[in-house]
Amino acid sequence: YMAPMQEPLTKAGFAWFSINYRLAPKYRYPACLEDVETAIRWVKAHAAQYHLDPQRIALAGESAGSQLIAMAAVRADEATRVAAVIPFYLPADLLEDPLKTGVLNPSRSALIGRTEFNDESRALLRAASPMYFVKPGLPPFLLLHGTADQSVPYHQSVDMQAQLRAAGVPCDLITIPGGVHGMIGWDAVAPDYKDQVVAWLKTTLKIPAAKP
Repeated sequence: YMAPMQEPLTKAGFAWFSINYRLAPKYRYPACLEDVETAIRWVKAHAAQYHLDPQRIALAGESAGSQLIAMAAVRADEATRVAAVIPFYLPADLLEDPLKTGVLNPSRSALIGRTEFNDESRALLRAASPMYFVKPGLPPFLLLHGTADQSVPYHQSVDMQAQLRAAGVPCDLITIPGGVHGMIGWDAVAPDYKDQVVAWLKTTLKIPAAKP
């Protein structure tokens, strides 16, 4: 689902890896997050082989993938720390919906392996919500979110930006007016969003300008 960004990144000279992770309900959280962290360590360990700068690694992900990269960033150690994080339509707070409804929707139930919303499931969902683990010293974030997202409320990215900035973490937000959940169709309402992502990456990672 990150495919729309692949060509722009390639044209801009970025190397990128598309990773996979174990899925619920067969594998419960945090198996998926552990796979993302394993992938980060693997890329760092093979940086020389692929002619990469291990100090300029960025994570990008969309929807569930954005939750995983944000969680990887907020709980990173020296082996998994990265230089930038780009979550697309981030579910920053997995507790918001069950706190309102009192029930777990199927995706959250599958993720944590629980069927009832109680103290136990509440603790598990909180532990999977990057909103609750923002702290100073995190890498810069770039959030992208459409205002017409029916799956993850747009305000979750707004709230996450506020949390990050309050902690002194650089965070920009690209709002896609009328954008739905998923980048399909974004070109029609925000034709320059890919260029904005590439420009942000070049600035944030301090990529030297190409020689004429």
